Formats: sequence, C-alpha cells, structure tokens
Amino acid sequence: MEEFIINFIQLLQAYGVIGLITLSFAESSFFPIPPDILLIPIVFANRKLAIIYALVTTAASVLGGIFGHMIGRKFGKPLLIRFFKEDKIIKVQNYFEKYGGWAVAIAGLTPIPYKIFTISAGVFNVRLSIFILCSIIGRGIRFFSEGLFIFLLGDAAKYYLENYFEIITIGITILCAMLYYVWKKLKDTGIVKGTGIIAYLKSKYYKIYEFMLKYKKYDLIGIYIVASACLFLLFLFIYLELR
Repeated sequence: MEEFIINFIQLLQAYGVIGLITLSFAESSFFPIPPDILLIPIVFANRKLAIIYALVTTAASVLGGIFGHMIGRKFGKPLLIRFFKEDKIIKVQNYFEKYGGWAVAIAGLTPIPYKIFTISAGVFNVRLSIFILCSIIGRGIRFFSEGLFIFLLGDAAKYYLENYFEIITIGITILCAMLYYVWKKLKDTGIVKGTGIIAYLKSKYYKIYEFMLKYKKYDLIGIYIVASACLFLLFLFIYLELR
C-alpha cells in the first residue's frame, strides 16, 4: 500500500497543477496524503505563481470538503465508525459541540486529517454555508501562508518547512485564534466597533446563503458534477499508470 501511494504521488506530480487539484480534492474526503506534499515543490519550481497555486489548492480542497460533507450526510455515523477509531470520533464530535463550524477551520489549519472533519460535519449536520465559509478560512490561511512563506524566503524556506512544518502550522493557528480573541474582546468592550469591511462581508455571506437556500437542488447538482469530474480525473490517472 505504501509503495502504491508513493507511485501515485509521483504520478500526480508529473501532471503538475492538474495533479495538485486532484490530490487537493481527494484528500479532503477520502485520500490520506495532504496536498502540501505537492503544493510546496510546485511553488518552489515557480515562486512567481505562488498565490495562484495556493488559490487553486484552496478551491479544490474546499470542493473536496463539500463532497466529504455530502458523504457524511448521506451515510451517517456508521461510516465514521467503519473508517475511524472511536476515540477520534468522540474527540471530533467534542470539537463540533464546543466550536461548531469553526472546528472545520481549525482542522484546515492544523495537521489533523481534514477529511475526518469534513465527513463528520455532514454526520453532525453542520450547516453547509457555515462549513464552506470555515473551510475557505482554514484551508486558505494554511495554503496561502505556505505559498507566501516560500515566495518571500525563497530557497531558505525549504529548511524551515522540512524541519518545522507542523510547528509553523500550529503557530499560525494559535496566532489567528489570539487575534480573533483580542478583536472580539475589544469589540465587546466597545473599544473597537464593527468595520465597514466586516459588515460588507457579512452582507455578502447572507446573500450567498439565501441564494443557496433558494436554489438548493441545483446547488447540489453542481456539487455532484464537480465531484464526479474530479473523481473521474483521479481514476483516469490510476488507469493510465496501471495500463
């Protein structure tokens, strides 16, 4: 199995951005290897496109997460019990009970397997709009941080990513949590008032949410189409390799 995974990663790497998109989608719902393993070398190969690569990885990862959410909603807790240990399921459930949809954002930033949270979000009926928003925040911060880190430091970034990757991602998570906590406290005490940008983003979010409710059936059809296309690419890669 390990040899197959290594060969599969090499195959995806040969396809460049298409391979990165496929891995990013698959890792969010069922594949065990994170997209960082492809994103980092691709960004090193062309640092000028670091932001584009981060954007592509984030988008594909969020779409894969939506697919994982659908899987969890469709098959329920028996699916979690089949593929994950009970202590992990209980831990993830506690995260959702404590942090709600923000547990997805935390998972997107840390080395915790993202697919456990995406499937669990469907099982525990986390609202899809909240799930998407938190996925974009969590995955976006993670992948854009990696891209910018390499873009700014160049070859020197390789040493830190190879030796301190988990520490860096956990550090970013803690920093974001601290900034949010400080901002919330300042807002609660009245020192800082809501900005126009926050109000604008909130209004756009509610408009998107209303749109999703209005066209829920079509929205699900679109997700199925995108998911099917990504899965088709995945199995096509496997077929071409084994032929």
